[in-house]
Amino acid sequence: MTTTSPPHPSSTLVNISDDADPRLIRVLAPSTPNPSSFESACASAISNGDAAGLLRTVISNGAIAGLLQSGYTIDEAVSAFSLLTVYLNRVGDAKVERELCGALAEAVDKAGQQKNGGVVREEEEEGMMREKQSAMVAALFNLRSNGNEKVKLLTKIVELADVSALSPGEARGVCALADMLDASTLKASLVLWGGDGIDSDELRALYEAVAKGMDRVLARLAKGEEDKATVMKSNAAKERKQTYMLLFLETYKDASKLDAKATSYAREASIYAIREPINLFSTQRRILTLPAVSALQKSQPALYDLLKIFMEGKLQDYRDFTAMPDKMTVFATFKINEDQCMKNMCLLSLVSLAGEHEEIPYSAIASTLNVPEDNVEQWVIRAVSSGLMEAKMDQLRKVVLVERCAVRQFGKKEWGALKVRLDTWKANVKGVLDALEKSGAVAPEDGQ
Repeated sequence: MTTTSPPHPSSTLVNISDDADPRLIRVLAPSTPNPSSFESACASAISNGDAAGLLRTVISNGAIAGLLQSGYTIDEAVSAFSLLTVYLNRVGDAKVERELCGALAEAVDKAGQQKNGGVVREEEEEGMMREKQSAMVAALFNLRSNGNEKVKLLTKIVELADVSALSPGEARGVCALADMLDASTLKASLVLWGGDGIDSDELRALYEAVAKGMDRVLARLAKGEEDKATVMKSNAAKERKQTYMLLFLETYKDASKLDAKATSYAREASIYAIREPINLFSTQRRILTLPAVSALQKSQPALYDLLKIFMEGKLQDYRDFTAMPDKMTVFATFKINEDQCMKNMCLLSLVSLAGEHEEIPYSAIASTLNVPEDNVEQWVIRAVSSGLMEAKMDQLRKVVLVERCAVRQFGKKEWGALKVRLDTWKANVKGVLDALEKSGAVAPEDGQ
Protein backbone atom coordinates (compact mmCIF):
# COMPACT_ATOMS: atom_id res chain seq x y z
CA MET A 1 0.00 0.00 0.00
CA THR A 2 1.37 3.43 -0.93
CA THR A 3 0.58 6.71 0.79
CA THR A 4 0.64 10.22 -0.61
CA SER A 5 2.05 13.04 1.48
CA PRO A 6 -0.05 16.19 1.71
CA PRO A 7 1.12 19.05 -0.48
CA HIS A 8 3.44 21.56 1.16
CA PRO A 9 2.12 25.13 1.54
CA SER A 10 5.11 26.54 -0.32
CA SER A 11 4.17 24.59 -3.45
CA THR A 12 0.46 25.12 -2.96
CA LEU A 13 0.51 28.88 -2.74
CA VAL A 14 3.19 30.09 -5.12
CA ASN A 15 0.48 30.90 -7.63
CA ILE A 16 -3.21 31.06 -6.81
CA SER A 17 -4.74 28.93 -9.53
CA ASP A 18 -8.16 27.45 -10.20
CA ASP A 19 -7.43 24.47 -8.00
CA ALA A 20 -5.97 26.48 -5.10
CA ASP A 21 -9.03 25.77 -2.94
CA PRO A 22 -8.84 21.96 -2.98
CA ARG A 23 -5.06 22.07 -2.69
CA LEU A 24 -5.33 24.21 0.46
CA ILE A 25 -7.84 21.75 1.90
CA ARG A 26 -5.43 18.88 1.29
CA VAL A 27 -2.79 20.79 3.26
CA LEU A 28 -5.16 21.18 6.21
CA ALA A 29 -6.80 17.75 6.15
CA PRO A 30 -4.09 15.57 7.80
CA SER A 31 -4.41 17.39 11.15
CA THR A 32 -8.17 16.72 11.39
CA PRO A 33 -9.76 13.71 13.15
CA ASN A 34 -11.17 12.32 9.88
CA PRO A 35 -9.28 13.70 6.85
CA SER A 36 -11.48 12.11 4.15
CA SER A 37 -14.68 13.31 5.77
CA PHE A 38 -13.13 16.76 6.21
CA GLU A 39 -12.11 16.97 2.55
CA SER A 40 -15.59 15.86 1.45
CA ALA A 41 -17.35 18.48 3.60
CA CYS A 42 -15.01 21.22 2.37
CA ALA A 43 -15.44 20.18 -1.27
CA SER A 44 -19.21 20.37 -0.87
CA ALA A 45 -18.98 23.86 0.65
CA ILE A 46 -16.68 25.02 -2.17
CA SER A 47 -18.91 23.65 -4.93
CA ASN A 48 -21.95 25.32 -3.35
CA GLY A 49 -20.14 28.65 -2.91
CA ASP A 50 -20.69 28.40 0.84
CA ALA A 51 -17.72 30.36 2.19
CA ALA A 52 -19.16 30.50 5.72
CA GLY A 53 -19.74 26.75 5.70
CA LEU A 54 -16.19 26.10 4.54
CA LEU A 55 -14.69 28.27 7.29
CA ARG A 56 -16.89 26.66 9.95
CA THR A 57 -15.77 23.22 8.80
CA VAL A 58 -12.10 24.23 8.98
CA ILE A 59 -12.55 25.76 12.43
CA SER A 60 -14.67 23.01 13.98
CA ASN A 61 -12.28 20.26 12.82
CA GLY A 62 -9.18 21.93 14.24
CA ALA A 63 -7.57 21.95 10.81
CA ILE A 64 -5.43 25.01 11.52
CA ALA A 65 -3.28 23.00 13.96
CA GLY A 66 -1.52 21.45 10.97
CA LEU A 67 0.01 24.79 10.03
CA LEU A 68 1.74 24.97 13.42
CA GLN A 69 3.77 21.84 12.76
CA SER A 70 7.53 22.30 12.81
CA GLY A 71 7.71 21.25 9.14
CA TYR A 72 6.18 24.57 8.09
CA THR A 73 8.05 27.86 8.37
CA ILE A 74 6.33 31.01 9.60
CA ASP A 75 6.08 32.37 6.05
CA GLU A 76 4.55 29.13 4.78
CA ALA A 77 2.01 28.96 7.61
CA VAL A 78 1.07 32.61 7.14
CA SER A 79 0.68 32.14 3.37
CA ALA A 80 -1.71 29.22 3.82
CA PHE A 81 -3.67 30.99 6.54
CA SER A 82 -3.90 34.19 4.46
CA LEU A 83 -5.49 32.27 1.59
CA LEU A 84 -7.98 30.80 4.03
CA THR A 85 -8.94 34.23 5.38
CA VAL A 86 -9.80 35.45 1.88
CA TYR A 87 -13.02 33.46 2.23
CA LEU A 88 -14.25 35.98 4.81
CA ASN A 89 -14.83 38.46 1.99
CA ARG A 90 -17.08 35.91 0.27
CA VAL A 91 -19.41 35.31 3.23
CA GLY A 92 -21.86 38.05 2.22
CA ASP A 93 -23.25 38.68 5.71
CA ALA A 94 -21.39 41.33 7.74
CA LYS A 95 -22.45 39.91 11.12
CA VAL A 96 -21.48 36.35 10.21
CA GLU A 97 -18.25 37.67 8.70
CA ARG A 98 -17.29 39.33 12.00
CA GLU A 99 -18.16 36.21 13.98
CA LEU A 100 -16.04 34.01 11.72
CA CYS A 101 -13.17 36.50 11.84
CA GLY A 102 -13.04 36.21 15.62
CA ALA A 103 -13.49 32.44 15.43
CA LEU A 104 -10.49 32.10 13.09
CA ALA A 105 -8.29 34.03 15.52
CA GLU A 106 -9.51 31.87 18.41
CA ALA A 107 -8.85 28.77 16.32
CA VAL A 108 -5.19 29.76 15.93
CA ASP A 109 -4.93 30.16 19.71
CA LYS A 110 -6.67 26.83 20.35
CA ALA A 111 -4.50 25.11 17.74
CA GLY A 112 -1.40 26.01 19.73
CA GLN A 113 -2.89 24.49 22.87
CA GLN A 114 -3.94 21.44 20.87
CA LYS A 115 -0.41 21.09 19.49
CA ASN A 116 0.99 21.38 23.01
CA GLY A 117 -1.15 18.55 24.38
CA GLY A 118 -0.63 19.73 27.96
CA VAL A 119 3.16 19.33 27.77
CA VAL A 120 5.25 22.27 28.99
CA ARG A 121 7.39 23.52 26.10
CA GLU A 122 10.95 24.70 26.33
CA GLU A 123 11.26 28.50 26.31
CA GLU A 124 12.72 28.57 22.80
CA GLU A 125 10.06 26.24 21.40
CA GLU A 126 7.34 28.25 23.11
CA GLY A 127 8.73 31.44 21.57
CA MET A 128 8.74 29.96 18.06
CA MET A 129 5.16 28.71 18.46
CA ARG A 130 3.96 32.10 19.70
CA GLU A 131 5.77 33.88 16.89
CA LYS A 132 4.04 31.71 14.29
CA GLN A 133 0.60 32.07 15.91
CA SER A 134 0.83 35.86 16.28
CA ALA A 135 2.09 36.18 12.68
CA MET A 136 -0.93 34.23 11.42
CA VAL A 137 -3.38 36.42 13.31
CA ALA A 138 -1.44 39.50 12.16
CA ALA A 139 -2.08 38.42 8.56
CA LEU A 140 -5.80 38.39 9.34
CA PHE A 141 -5.48 41.75 11.12
CA ASN A 142 -3.91 43.34 8.03
CA LEU A 143 -6.75 42.14 5.80
CA ARG A 144 -9.58 43.55 7.94
CA SER A 145 -10.79 47.15 7.99
CA ASN A 146 -13.54 47.17 10.63
CA GLY A 147 -12.34 48.99 13.75
CA ASN A 148 -13.82 46.58 16.28
CA GLU A 149 -12.41 43.62 14.38
CA LYS A 150 -8.94 45.16 14.26
CA VAL A 151 -8.97 45.88 18.00
CA LYS A 152 -10.14 42.34 18.76
CA LEU A 153 -7.47 40.84 16.50
CA LEU A 154 -4.75 43.06 17.97
CA THR A 155 -5.79 41.82 21.41
CA LYS A 156 -5.30 38.25 20.26
CA ILE A 157 -1.92 39.12 18.69
CA VAL A 158 -0.77 40.58 22.02
CA GLU A 159 -2.01 37.53 23.93
CA LEU A 160 -0.19 35.16 21.57
CA ALA A 161 3.00 37.18 21.04
CA ASP A 162 6.27 36.07 22.55
CA VAL A 163 7.85 38.25 25.23
CA SER A 164 10.59 39.31 22.82
CA ALA A 165 7.97 40.90 20.54
CA LEU A 166 6.26 42.77 23.38
CA SER A 167 9.23 44.13 25.30
CA PRO A 168 9.51 47.95 25.16
CA GLY A 169 12.77 49.77 25.69
CA GLU A 170 14.37 48.98 22.33
CA ALA A 171 15.01 51.55 19.61
CA ARG A 172 12.06 52.08 17.27
CA GLY A 173 12.11 49.72 14.31
CA VAL A 174 13.53 46.77 16.24
CA CYS A 175 10.11 45.32 17.06
CA ALA A 176 7.01 46.37 15.12
CA LEU A 177 4.50 45.15 17.72
CA ALA A 178 6.24 46.86 20.64
CA ASP A 179 6.38 50.07 18.57
CA MET A 180 2.70 49.78 17.71
CA LEU A 181 1.80 49.42 21.41
CA ASP A 182 3.39 52.75 22.27
CA ALA A 183 0.38 54.54 23.77
CA SER A 184 0.53 57.62 21.50
CA THR A 185 0.97 55.43 18.40
CA LEU A 186 -1.94 53.20 19.34
CA LYS A 187 -4.22 56.15 20.10
CA ALA A 188 -3.54 57.56 16.63
CA SER A 189 -4.30 54.15 15.10
CA LEU A 190 -7.57 53.87 17.02
CA VAL A 191 -8.71 57.18 15.57
CA LEU A 192 -8.05 55.86 12.07
CA TRP A 193 -9.89 52.61 12.83
CA GLY A 194 -13.06 54.26 14.03
CA GLY A 195 -12.38 56.34 17.13
CA ASP A 196 -15.49 56.64 19.28
CA GLY A 197 -17.18 53.92 17.24
CA ILE A 198 -15.02 51.20 18.81
CA ASP A 199 -16.73 49.28 21.62
CA SER A 200 -15.44 50.02 25.11
CA ASP A 201 -15.47 46.30 25.91
CA GLU A 202 -13.08 45.64 23.02
CA LEU A 203 -10.80 48.45 24.17
CA ARG A 204 -10.78 47.11 27.72
CA ALA A 205 -9.81 43.66 26.47
CA LEU A 206 -6.93 45.16 24.47
CA TYR A 207 -5.66 47.33 27.32
CA GLU A 208 -5.85 44.41 29.73
CA ALA A 209 -3.97 42.16 27.29
CA VAL A 210 -1.12 44.68 27.03
CA ALA A 211 -0.95 45.08 30.83
CA LYS A 212 -0.76 41.30 31.25
CA GLY A 213 1.78 41.13 28.44
CA MET A 214 4.00 43.48 30.42
CA ASP A 215 3.71 41.10 33.38
CA ARG A 216 5.18 38.40 31.13
CA VAL A 217 7.96 40.75 30.07
CA LEU A 218 8.80 41.63 33.67
CA ALA A 219 8.77 37.96 34.69
CA ARG A 220 11.24 37.12 31.91
CA LEU A 221 13.50 40.08 32.81
CA ALA A 222 13.48 39.03 36.48
CA LYS A 223 15.17 35.76 35.50
CA GLY A 224 18.17 37.50 33.93
CA GLU A 225 21.07 39.46 35.34
CA GLU A 226 20.22 42.88 36.75
CA ASP A 227 22.49 44.98 34.56
CA LYS A 228 21.85 48.52 33.31
CA ALA A 229 20.10 47.37 30.12
CA THR A 230 17.79 45.07 32.09
CA VAL A 231 16.88 47.83 34.53
CA MET A 232 16.03 50.18 31.63
CA LYS A 233 13.84 47.54 29.97
CA SER A 234 12.18 46.75 33.28
CA ASN A 235 11.37 50.43 33.89
CA ALA A 236 10.00 50.73 30.34
CA ALA A 237 7.78 47.67 30.88
CA LYS A 238 6.52 49.02 34.23
CA GLU A 239 5.71 52.37 32.63
CA ARG A 240 3.84 50.69 29.77
CA LYS A 241 1.92 48.48 32.17
CA GLN A 242 0.85 51.47 34.27
CA THR A 243 -0.12 53.39 31.13
CA TYR A 244 -2.39 50.59 29.97
CA MET A 245 -3.91 49.97 33.39
CA LEU A 246 -4.87 53.65 33.46
CA LEU A 247 -6.21 53.46 29.88
CA PHE A 248 -8.29 50.48 31.00
CA LEU A 249 -9.66 52.48 33.94
CA GLU A 250 -10.40 55.49 31.72
CA THR A 251 -13.03 53.43 29.88
CA TYR A 252 -15.16 53.54 33.05
CA LYS A 253 -16.74 56.97 32.81
CA ASP A 254 -19.64 56.33 35.21
CA ALA A 255 -18.81 55.51 38.84
CA SER A 256 -22.12 53.66 39.18
CA LYS A 257 -21.03 51.15 36.53
CA LEU A 258 -17.76 50.08 38.09
CA ASP A 259 -17.28 46.32 38.26
CA ALA A 260 -14.92 44.00 40.15
CA LYS A 261 -12.30 44.19 37.42
CA ALA A 262 -12.27 48.00 37.53
CA THR A 263 -11.82 47.92 41.30
CA SER A 264 -9.01 45.38 40.99
CA TYR A 265 -7.11 47.42 38.40
CA ALA A 266 -7.68 50.65 40.34
CA ARG A 267 -6.11 49.02 43.38
CA GLU A 268 -3.17 47.62 41.39
CA ALA A 269 -2.53 50.91 39.58
CA SER A 270 -2.57 52.76 42.91
CA ILE A 271 -0.04 50.35 44.43
CA TYR A 272 2.14 50.75 41.35
CA ALA A 273 1.94 54.53 41.65
CA ILE A 274 3.05 54.38 45.28
CA ARG A 275 5.87 51.90 44.67
CA GLU A 276 7.24 53.64 41.56
CA PRO A 277 6.40 57.36 41.92
CA ILE A 278 9.67 58.51 40.35
CA ASN A 279 9.87 56.13 37.36
CA LEU A 280 6.15 56.58 36.62
CA PHE A 281 6.01 60.30 37.42
CA SER A 282 4.69 61.53 34.06
CA THR A 283 2.51 58.48 33.43
CA GLN A 284 0.09 58.78 36.32
CA ARG A 285 -0.67 62.47 36.80
CA ARG A 286 -4.34 61.89 35.99
CA ILE A 287 -4.79 58.89 38.28
CA LEU A 288 -6.76 60.72 40.99
CA THR A 289 -9.32 61.94 38.43
CA LEU A 290 -10.43 58.41 37.48
CA PRO A 291 -13.80 57.32 38.94
CA ALA A 292 -12.49 53.81 39.67
CA VAL A 293 -9.59 55.22 41.70
CA SER A 294 -11.79 57.76 43.48
CA ALA A 295 -14.03 54.88 44.54
CA LEU A 296 -11.13 53.50 46.60
CA GLN A 297 -11.88 56.24 49.16
CA LYS A 298 -14.66 53.94 50.38
CA SER A 299 -13.32 50.46 49.66
CA GLN A 300 -9.62 51.06 50.49
CA PRO A 301 -9.42 54.41 52.35
CA ALA A 302 -5.86 53.95 53.68
CA LEU A 303 -4.52 53.04 50.24
CA TYR A 304 -6.28 56.01 48.65
CA ASP A 305 -4.97 58.42 51.31
CA LEU A 306 -1.41 57.19 50.76
CA LEU A 307 -1.82 57.49 46.99
CA LYS A 308 -3.05 61.07 47.34
CA ILE A 309 -0.01 61.95 49.46
CA PHE A 310 2.31 60.59 46.76
CA MET A 311 0.46 62.52 44.07
CA GLU A 312 0.02 65.85 45.87
CA GLY A 313 1.45 65.79 49.38
CA LYS A 314 4.79 66.48 51.02
CA LEU A 315 7.02 64.68 53.46
CA GLN A 316 5.21 66.02 56.52
CA ASP A 317 1.92 64.65 55.18
CA TYR A 318 3.59 61.27 54.82
CA ARG A 319 4.98 61.44 58.36
CA ASP A 320 1.52 62.30 59.70
CA PHE A 321 0.09 59.32 57.78
CA THR A 322 2.63 56.85 59.19
CA ALA A 323 2.01 58.17 62.71
CA MET A 324 -1.54 56.76 62.61
CA PRO A 325 -1.61 53.04 63.61
CA ASP A 326 -4.79 52.32 61.65
CA LYS A 327 -3.10 53.56 58.45
CA MET A 328 0.18 51.68 58.89
CA THR A 329 -1.39 48.32 58.00
CA VAL A 330 -1.49 49.42 54.34
CA PHE A 331 2.23 48.72 53.94
CA ALA A 332 2.01 45.07 54.98
CA THR A 333 -1.35 44.50 53.30
CA PHE A 334 -0.14 45.60 49.87
CA LYS A 335 3.55 44.70 50.29
CA ILE A 336 4.74 48.30 50.04
CA ASN A 337 8.27 49.04 51.25
CA GLU A 338 8.03 51.76 53.89
CA ASP A 339 11.72 52.75 53.74
CA GLN A 340 11.57 53.16 49.96
CA CYS A 341 8.41 55.23 50.35
CA MET A 342 10.24 57.56 52.71
CA LYS A 343 13.09 58.05 50.21
CA ASN A 344 10.66 58.70 47.36
CA MET A 345 8.65 61.19 49.42
CA CYS A 346 11.86 63.08 50.21
CA LEU A 347 12.57 63.39 46.48
CA LEU A 348 8.99 64.41 45.68
CA SER A 349 9.00 66.98 48.49
CA LEU A 350 12.24 68.44 47.15
CA VAL A 351 10.67 68.63 43.68
CA SER A 352 7.63 70.43 45.12
CA LEU A 353 9.92 72.89 46.89
CA ALA A 354 11.87 73.49 43.67
CA GLY A 355 8.60 74.17 41.87
CA GLU A 356 7.85 77.02 44.29
CA HIS A 357 11.25 78.73 44.34
CA GLU A 358 13.96 79.44 41.78
CA GLU A 359 16.58 79.77 44.52
CA ILE A 360 16.45 77.55 47.59
CA PRO A 361 18.70 77.91 50.64
CA TYR A 362 20.29 74.70 51.91
CA SER A 363 18.62 75.39 55.25
CA ALA A 364 15.15 75.33 53.64
CA ILE A 365 15.83 71.96 52.04
CA ALA A 366 17.25 70.58 55.29
CA SER A 367 14.15 71.76 57.14
CA THR A 368 11.75 70.32 54.53
CA LEU A 369 13.44 66.92 54.44
CA ASN A 370 14.34 66.92 58.14
CA VAL A 371 18.00 66.14 57.40
CA PRO A 372 21.30 67.81 58.37
CA GLU A 373 22.55 70.49 55.97
CA ASP A 374 25.53 68.29 55.20
CA ASN A 375 23.13 65.83 53.50
CA VAL A 376 21.37 68.41 51.32
CA GLU A 377 23.71 68.12 48.35
CA GLN A 378 23.27 64.34 48.06
CA TRP A 379 19.51 64.77 47.94
CA VAL A 380 19.81 67.42 45.23
CA ILE A 381 22.06 65.08 43.24
CA ARG A 382 19.47 62.29 43.59
CA ALA A 383 16.69 64.58 42.42
CA VAL A 384 18.70 65.73 39.40
CA SER A 385 19.67 62.13 38.57
CA SER A 386 16.00 61.13 38.63
CA GLY A 387 15.33 63.61 35.81
CA LEU A 388 12.66 65.44 37.80
CA MET A 389 14.67 68.65 38.06
CA GLU A 390 17.74 70.45 36.76
CA ALA A 391 19.67 72.60 39.20
CA LYS A 392 23.08 73.91 40.18
CA MET A 393 24.48 74.22 43.68
CA ASP A 394 26.26 77.34 44.87
CA GLN A 395 28.34 75.88 47.69
CA LEU A 396 29.72 79.25 48.79
CA ARG A 397 26.28 80.83 49.23
CA LYS A 398 24.73 77.47 50.17
CA VAL A 399 21.80 77.81 47.79
CA VAL A 400 20.35 75.62 45.03
CA LEU A 401 19.59 77.41 41.75
CA VAL A 402 16.64 75.70 40.05
CA GLU A 403 16.79 75.72 36.24
CA ARG A 404 13.93 73.35 35.48
CA CYS A 405 11.54 71.33 37.57
CA ALA A 406 8.75 68.82 36.90
CA VAL A 407 5.35 69.91 38.21
CA ARG A 408 3.59 67.35 40.40
CA GLN A 409 0.18 68.94 39.90
CA PHE A 410 -1.09 71.82 37.82
CA GLY A 411 -4.15 73.56 39.21
CA LYS A 412 -5.36 77.09 39.87
CA LYS A 413 -2.37 77.90 42.09
CA GLU A 414 0.10 76.74 39.45
CA TRP A 415 -1.63 78.73 36.71
CA GLY A 416 -1.34 81.82 38.92
CA ALA A 417 2.36 81.23 39.50
CA LEU A 418 2.89 80.78 35.76
CA LYS A 419 1.10 84.07 35.07
CA VAL A 420 3.37 85.88 37.53
CA ARG A 421 6.47 84.44 35.86
CA LEU A 422 5.24 85.35 32.37
CA ASP A 423 4.39 88.88 33.47
CA THR A 424 7.86 89.22 34.99
CA TRP A 425 9.46 87.89 31.82
CA LYS A 426 7.36 90.26 29.72
CA ALA A 427 8.38 93.24 31.85
CA ASN A 428 12.06 92.26 31.65
CA VAL A 429 11.93 91.93 27.86
CA LYS A 430 10.16 95.28 27.56
CA GLY A 431 12.85 96.88 29.73
CA VAL A 432 15.61 95.48 27.50
CA LEU A 433 13.85 96.66 24.33
CA ASP A 434 13.28 100.15 25.78
CA ALA A 435 16.96 100.42 26.70
CA LEU A 436 18.07 99.28 23.23
CA GLU A 437 15.67 101.74 21.62
CA LYS A 438 17.01 104.65 23.67
CA SER A 439 20.57 103.73 22.78
CA GLY A 440 19.63 103.67 19.09
CA ALA A 441 20.54 100.01 18.71
CA VAL A 442 17.04 99.24 17.40
CA ALA A 443 14.51 101.36 15.55
CA PRO A 444 11.24 102.20 17.35
CA GLU A 445 8.13 100.30 16.18
CA ASP A 446 5.50 102.13 14.12
CA GLY A 447 3.14 104.15 16.20
CA GLN A 448 5.58 104.52 19.10
